[in-house]
Amino acid sequence: MTINHDKYPIPTQLFIGGKLCDSVSPERYSIYNPVDDSLVTDQIQYAVAEDVDRAVASAQAALQSESWGGLSAPERGRKLMRAAAILAENKDEIAWLDRITMGKPVQAGLGEIQMAVELLEYYAGWADKHAGETYPADHGYLKIVQHEPFGVCAGILPWNGPIGMIAFKLSPALATGNVMILKPSEKSPLSALRVAALLSDVLPPGVLQVLPGAGATGDILARHPQIRKISFTGSGITGKKIQKASAESNLKRVTLELGGKTPAGVFDDCNFENALEWATNSITMNSGQVCVAASRLYVQESIAERFLAAFVEKMKAAAAAMGDPNDAKTMYGPLADKAQLSRVQGMFTQDGGKTQILTGGQRRGDEGCFFEPTVLYNPDPDAQLYKNEIFGPVACVRTFKDEEDFLRMANDSEYGLMAAVFTKDLGRAMRVSARLESGSVGVNCTTAINWQTPFGGSKQSGIGRELGKWGLQSYTEPKTILIKGFLRGAGKREVVALAIPFPHTPYQL
Repeated sequence: MTINHDKYPIPTQLFIGGKLCDSVSPERYSIYNPVDDSLVTDQIQYAVAEDVDRAVASAQAALQSESWGGLSAPERGRKLMRAAAILAENKDEIAWLDRITMGKPVQAGLGEIQMAVELLEYYAGWADKHAGETYPADHGYLKIVQHEPFGVCAGILPWNGPIGMIAFKLSPALATGNVMILKPSEKSPLSALRVAALLSDVLPPGVLQVLPGAGATGDILARHPQIRKISFTGSGITGKKIQKASAESNLKRVTLELGGKTPAGVFDDCNFENALEWATNSITMNSGQVCVAASRLYVQESIAERFLAAFVEKMKAAAAAMGDPNDAKTMYGPLADKAQLSRVQGMFTQDGGKTQILTGGQRRGDEGCFFEPTVLYNPDPDAQLYKNEIFGPVACVRTFKDEEDFLRMANDSEYGLMAAVFTKDLGRAMRVSARLESGSVGVNCTTAINWQTPFGGSKQSGIGRELGKWGLQSYTEPKTILIKGFLRGAGKREVVALAIPFPHTPYQL
């Protein structure tokens, strides 16, 4: 069922087998607009076990079909290019669906869709270029390594970037010949459902399916014995549950991106204005609801007073730019919903008012889920606001003396998704980057991601990598094929057999 709205229809069902359909469960759920707490719909359906079984059966049928399983790699690439074009053609509708559920401003929403378009195009180009390898036919054996798709894959999406994360998971999965079942967050399911419906014109039934639901639906996917790979982006607590469920079921492959607490070091020889701009934009982008937001800002003592004064003014200006996300001039919208607003507010209450607040630190206005851009100065190292991911526009600022001091504080965290260093000294940049415990490091930038390079975390920020060729590898299984009977040397006609006793002894010819 879709609910008619004065702008676009609102999808509320599941998407299985190439069409919207009802869940087996009669239960319905509500979504509210975080701008003014108004009801968007109270008819959202969640997938239960029987629905997941239907989706898996449809996915397996697609794998065996000529319309998908029988496609050549170039044909898959052309379908991804067409999918990218469809997203671009319908960008206003897709962005609107995220705006009414997430409060994502117009330009931010359109920018996220453009990111998804570019990712689909990038992996469309990879579809016929993810080659295997061959090795010389020493000892009479030709060695071939092929990269084979897992088959039925599942992607569990976060609520903060619904369309971007669809592209992160769907693009490499389809480029390598898999099929994908997506579970969008219960906070933001509408755009994923609409994307699936739009792409049904180019993707055969069962190739892309969308099952809205909360944690119970994700657990069913993680435990399903016919799903071979699961990719999750979200909290560490949920990621651990998914890894455990995947291991207890069928040892499905798992990729986890579990958030961060990005440290950014601002040295006294940096380009001051550049560092200031990146620090502000990083923590205010998407109202701070970004896993790579630079929420731990370290400033060298010699420039701390000047930098801090300028940073506070920048954050005050960001607060003034908050407003109605439907206005194209609005830069920053609300937090995702009342639960997220309560979580952010609760972290301030939990720390008992011990932290010095230089600006912000409270809800903005009486309506909606707006929270002021906030600067905390010299928070206690044990404060929850300093240690844990806030997922709001809140920056914790501390000062440091030298490289060693910065590295000690930056690495004193279980998060390791992204880090940054601002300096004009290339030697320092490389020294510090090498020692930062993080999956990515930005030099004179932060919160930056490139499609060609791997993205993922160290420590408790996750397992595995997405993007680039690493994204393709995360959706394929290498297979070794040994072909016996090749010539040992030029002009020799004999066939040489090779025996390799386990576990490892010298070759026996």
